[in-house]
Amino acid sequence: MPEPLKSKDKNGLPFTRPPEIEVCLARLESVDAAARLQAFAIASRKSCGYVPSEALTYFLRRAQAAGAQDEFKQIFGLLMKRVGQSLFATISDSRMAGAQDIREEIMGRFAERIAKDCNGRFAMLDFFEVRFDLAFARFRKTVLRQIGPVSVLTEPLSTDGDEGPDISPEVEAAAADFLGGDPQEIDDPAFRFELDAAIDALPHDQRRVVGLLRQGFQIDSKDPNIMTIAKMLKCDERTVRNRRDRAYKTLRSALQEYV
Repeated sequence: MPEPLKSKDKNGLPFTRPPEIEVCLARLESVDAAARLQAFAIASRKSCGYVPSEALTYFLRRAQAAGAQDEFKQIFGLLMKRVGQSLFATISDSRMAGAQDIREEIMGRFAERIAKDCNGRFAMLDFFEVRFDLAFARFRKTVLRQIGPVSVLTEPLSTDGDEGPDISPEVEAAAADFLGGDPQEIDDPAFRFELDAAIDALPHDQRRVVGLLRQGFQIDSKDPNIMTIAKMLKCDERTVRNRRDRAYKTLRSALQEYV
């Protein structure tokens, strides 16, 4: 029997999947993983046997929770392929300047959302199991509002509050890495502004690695249940470290007056 969702709506009631999705999940739970993956690979909604993305999301999360990493990777790839096709239709090269970069940014942020959900930090995919298309449309619009006409592609270093900025330990550690072990400059608002600008200017692959490091994700882990940067970007940990090192070298050069 499919597991219930944890999130609640504005009235305090638990999210519930549509009946047809519950029936679909129950049917797919009765077959083996290979049969499910074969069904998930059907891309056209008009094709017989097409499985809704709500179901892919459910089994993606279930595979991660069960430590079934091979199954997780395959479902992840199929779900991201659907997301990419959807974005290509809504953000086409002919209608929007820089469309490819925008699509890649949205897909990257969606992958980060999956990683956070899988690491148990938030129940960030519950609504995607209820109404995937609506949930993703809202997510896409939110990202487009955030990046705006001038794409700001990194997470903020701090959260503003009445008592001033609160810098996370992960950000301090990352800053110390490319500041030669001295994180004191992180307290300087001018430095934080320059750092954000320098990260925005990095190549996409390096910028994505730095962004994930700043959010506290590990490059690699021996624990198969932990979502890592290497898994998220579908490359080996050496590639991730090389991208990180190249990014830090560039950042040191851009921030010479602070190093």
